[in-house]
Amino acid sequence: MKPASTLASLRRLGRALLCASLTAAAAGTAAQTQTPASRLADHVILISIDGFRPAVYLDPEREGVKIPNLMALKEAGSAAEGVVVTYPSMTYPSHTSIVTAVPPSKHGIVTNTILDPEHGSRLWFYENSAMKAPPIWEAARKNGLKTAGVSWPVSVGAAMDVIYPESNQVPSDMTWLARARRDSTPGLVDAVVADLGGFGERDNLDAVKRDRFATAVAVRIVRTEKPNLMVVHLMETDSAQHASGPGSPEARAAYERVDAHIGEIMKAVDEAGIRGRTAFVITGDHGFSRVHALFQPNVILRDAGLLKTDDKGNITDWSAVLHGMAVVTKEPGSKALATRVQSLFEDLARTKYKGLFRVVDRLELDERGSYPGALFFLEPAEGYYLSDGFDDNQFLVGTTRRGAHGFIPTEPRMFTGLIAAGSGIRARVPLPSVRQIDIAPTVARLLGFTMPNVDGVPLFGLIEAPRPPRAN
Repeated sequence: MKPASTLASLRRLGRALLCASLTAAAAGTAAQTQTPASRLADHVILISIDGFRPAVYLDPEREGVKIPNLMALKEAGSAAEGVVVTYPSMTYPSHTSIVTAVPPSKHGIVTNTILDPEHGSRLWFYENSAMKAPPIWEAARKNGLKTAGVSWPVSVGAAMDVIYPESNQVPSDMTWLARARRDSTPGLVDAVVADLGGFGERDNLDAVKRDRFATAVAVRIVRTEKPNLMVVHLMETDSAQHASGPGSPEARAAYERVDAHIGEIMKAVDEAGIRGRTAFVITGDHGFSRVHALFQPNVILRDAGLLKTDDKGNITDWSAVLHGMAVVTKEPGSKALATRVQSLFEDLARTKYKGLFRVVDRLELDERGSYPGALFFLEPAEGYYLSDGFDDNQFLVGTTRRGAHGFIPTEPRMFTGLIAAGSGIRARVPLPSVRQIDIAPTVARLLGFTMPNVDGVPLFGLIEAPRPPRAN
């Protein structure tokens, strides 16, 4: 979509919202006669931009990015100065909090990967069955709505009407495309390959191509299914910021490509004739911090005899180990072991590495709803990160990575973004700070239902008041 046409289209949308238009495109008129009075939108497209930093849309000129589609949505709707995310501020816990409206301590996705030290904890939480709290798409289906998912984390096997989940990017027993076919709605993957004029069996390992494919899936679903709720995950921005850092030329290029993808989805909504009754909610999972060095806690644990490795650096036995941002013990009930492990890192944080990291104790983790099985988290200062490796057999080493996340979510550098526009969304509402757990209840409210037994609440100031019941 060209920037000029995007801006014009969104301005028309803004005028329509101000006039409280209750009409729809001809293609959706029949369905809208059944719309409940409490429903503010018939369709919500929830898009997560991985590593979405609010500075990108708050000051795009300073950031050096051209994002006409995101800025058009911001102009027509409202945008947050920052979204407080989950802890750890990582992709899978955060995406699960977005759709369940509860923290990791309740939804069970405590970090990106499943604890398995002997195999490097390499298996990610792909399977939806790992969620211990119901996601918004289940509530939507119970309310008779059609749902769809595109590359959303922790969604393999999810109960959606149409699905292309995020699954193992490097499967050992098949190609990526074969895995995608297995996990997705039958026929969907091959239809998208045809739409694209071909796609390689392992092309998805390239972040740029991966988002191109996900966007094509979303476009096809909008055109053919017109779902009431669709969740979409775009991730190239994460890869670019990890490799080159936030604000880098590579990151700017990634944001511009993602913006173009969002423009394609918006165009598909227009072509499907559902724009007048569609709300767009654009958010992210975490922010980003610049880094130049890594702490390797497993080196300290190995030197203390609390884990063992073979000559290749593979863990063969352990009593305590790093898992994401957490240090966990094999015997969580052992107070003596817990005291010994925690004192190791508290002593380092108090002496040689004072000011470079701190120990986040169990009491603080409980307050933040984080990883119930963790003994404690390690929170590095800005510029530093954590690794489970053993490079140079040193606790602190340099890194070629230039960006990271996972840190305390109340740090502004970890804030993610939120732009909402379209049916049921008020324009230019001041949103100094919102919570990630409030996104799903807000989407549910737009679609005319509620999410019971959650910690999040709707952003009532952002959404229009419900329409009064029709007179008999």
